[in-house]
Amino acid sequence: MSGLINILLINVVNGILWGLIIGASSLGLTELWGVMKVVNIAQGETLLLGAYIVIWAYTTLVLSPLVGIWIALAIGIVAGAIVYFLLLHKLIGKVEVITLKTEMSTLLIMFALSIILSNSYYYWIGSEPKGLGTWKIFASTYIIIGGLRLRTNEIFAATFAVILTLVIYLFLNKTITGKAIRAVMQDAQAASLVGINPVKIKLLTSILGIGITVFTGFLILLHEASITPETAVKYAPIAFAVVVLGGLGNELGTLIGGIIIGFVYGITKVIISSINPAILSDPFALSTAFVILVLTLLLKPEGLFGRG
Repeated sequence: MSGLINILLINVVNGILWGLIIGASSLGLTELWGVMKVVNIAQGETLLLGAYIVIWAYTTLVLSPLVGIWIALAIGIVAGAIVYFLLLHKLIGKVEVITLKTEMSTLLIMFALSIILSNSYYYWIGSEPKGLGTWKIFASTYIIIGGLRLRTNEIFAATFAVILTLVIYLFLNKTITGKAIRAVMQDAQAASLVGINPVKIKLLTSILGIGITVFTGFLILLHEASITPETAVKYAPIAFAVVVLGGLGNELGTLIGGIIIGFVYGITKVIISSINPAILSDPFALSTAFVILVLTLLLKPEGLFGRG
């Protein structure tokens, strides 16, 4: 029994750590969706862009991943501006009330971007697994906490995720620019009447949303042993589940949504493995995220914590 309890604990703790990572990596999605009504179908591929940039900086430029993430952020900021001006501005730039038709148009555009990025990765980078190899943030690969053996990279990534979420939350709730973004999210027409320029706010939101997503690609590298273009298929749907669960535009809700899904994922893995060890528990455990998504949409469509 003690062995089963230990397995349960390690899976739950690892699930929560992973949940913090997916929560932070979903922050960009919740901003784009909440403020601009743009559903970033290319969420997974955008994450991978940041991850591949960090890998390139590490393997080619021989730069620490802790330096590479800032290169990724800079490229993400530029990418956010490009996405806005080339793909979104004509549709939503000067529109205060975004209709369902406009939302569907942006959805198809972001879907096309997803396909373009995915195929580009396969063509230019290849389908071979890539990662940071044996790189670790601290001297030791593992640390023992309360009898549990945890990866130091995972703990660092989860801590980084919490700090990043708090920084974004404080920016959006305590600064003038952040409050302007909140105002446009709640009512773009009313915001424009008090002198807020919705076009500038949407540009800033695109830069913020895409930039954060590219930036947090580094966190995925700290969790996954390696990545391929197919990794995007795993992280994009989970991000949608996290955002819907936490509430659109709600940063803290998104992080907590990630924790909940990670927690349930960890427990489900243990339950499935104990019932039938021959079954691959990971795919089944991941499916619980979408069970939670369906239940949330049916019972509390505004999310557990409401809109930001």
